[in-house]
Amino acid sequence: MKKIFFIAVAISAASAFQACQTADKKSATTKDSVSGDTTMVNGTHTTGAESTASGLDEEGATFLRKAAVGGIMEIEAAKVALNNSSNTEIKSFAEMMITDHSKANKELKEFAEAKRVITPEALPAEDQIHLDAMKKMKGADFDKHYVDMMVNDHEKTVTLFQQGIQNRDAGLKTWATNTLKVIEAHTVKAKEIAANLK
Repeated sequence: MKKIFFIAVAISAASAFQACQTADKKSATTKDSVSGDTTMVNGTHTTGAESTASGLDEEGATFLRKAAVGGIMEIEAAKVALNNSSNTEIKSFAEMMITDHSKANKELKEFAEAKRVITPEALPAEDQIHLDAMKKMKGADFDKHYVDMMVNDHEKTVTLFQQGIQNRDAGLKTWATNTLKVIEAHTVKAKEIAANLK
């Protein structure tokens, strides 16, 4: 009877040990995938080691990814503005957004490729949902929403690029500095348009 009891205890212990190991593996996998979210772009891992090998630190790589998403959003929102707004000042601003941000995005992509940093080529789901909602807006409601968005987005982008120019990489610093001047000009213009709408 004792022998059977000890065998039962041993089996229970082995089962518990195996369950713990499985839980640990699941936990490790979950942890990796969660931390991996910040380094996954279009289903491809972009690691700190990759950035280091290219001479660009992870802060620089993160800056490029954020700037890429911001640039895509500015262009796509501007396209909606050209279709949905009847305000000539807003349409002119939207055309400037497409021209300037297309140029900046092209420069960013070339620089990122040279540094072996993968940047997004499409908007995150949340931004796409916002864009789709904007497409349904018309008239004064659209104009106010778009211009307010441009003021807020450009103020945030100025802050982002001010951080970018602090990067140790000389090429990144130069590009961020030159692009920041353009973004600051956009911010001023967006605020002027916002004031005229009131």
